[in-house]
Amino acid sequence: MPESAHGEVKSSVRTLQILKLLSSHQAGLTFTEIQKHLDIPKSSLFVLLSTIQQEKWIEFNAKTNRFTLGIQAWESTQQYLNSSQLISIAESHITEMMNDLQSSVHLAVLSGCDALYLAQIKSDRSYDLPSKVGVRLPAQATALGKSLLTGYSDDEIRSMFKNLVFKKFNDSTIGNLDELVKEVNKVKLQGFSESNGELVERFYCVAAPVTDRSGKVVAAISSTVPKRYLVEKKVSKTRMQECVQDEARQVSEELKAYS
Repeated sequence: MPESAHGEVKSSVRTLQILKLLSSHQAGLTFTEIQKHLDIPKSSLFVLLSTIQQEKWIEFNAKTNRFTLGIQAWESTQQYLNSSQLISIAESHITEMMNDLQSSVHLAVLSGCDALYLAQIKSDRSYDLPSKVGVRLPAQATALGKSLLTGYSDDEIRSMFKNLVFKKFNDSTIGNLDELVKEVNKVKLQGFSESNGELVERFYCVAAPVTDRSGKVVAAISSTVPKRYLVEKKVSKTRMQECVQDEARQVSEELKAYS
């Protein structure tokens, strides 16, 4: 391969590395932080960032000196999401679940050590959630994430999370790898996962895995309500658990038939 071609391949790889890095840092990163993460020579990084910015894949905020993903990345993500078979199949089911439980419902897939949110429908606009379309949240701190991890063995989970520093959002959050493996095994047995305020204390969430024709876990759906709904008996944990599992089974069956 000519040396010029080698250079083009290296630039392409570095460009993808930059986009992937920024996708996991919603608040953005400074030039120095990007350079530190990727160990790209400063002169090369400057040229790459300038080029990617010109193409609108990233944006630069002069006030914060941070780079974030740009409009082109967002548009490409939306095109993918809109054409996704999974979202199309799941949409009617999560809408039905939202109406049945009067809850906020979500669809997510696993991305690294995070749950990546693909769809959200909220029944009550008065309360806010950190989970929005395109957002990544720590798998170990979410019901969706724990359901998504049921597709992996103990050893695979340990390998995936071995370098992760477990962030404790509150006393309920899983704080280490052993706890996570134990919890995922529990989810495998009972068929659903819970988050009892592990990320945001005032919310209760139930999730269940969605599988494809081969039985592989490809996604998860969830239902979230403020804990006061449980106290006020607007809905019960048992009803949420049964409903989420039932809808996840239906989505799985339709996905298998479609594929």
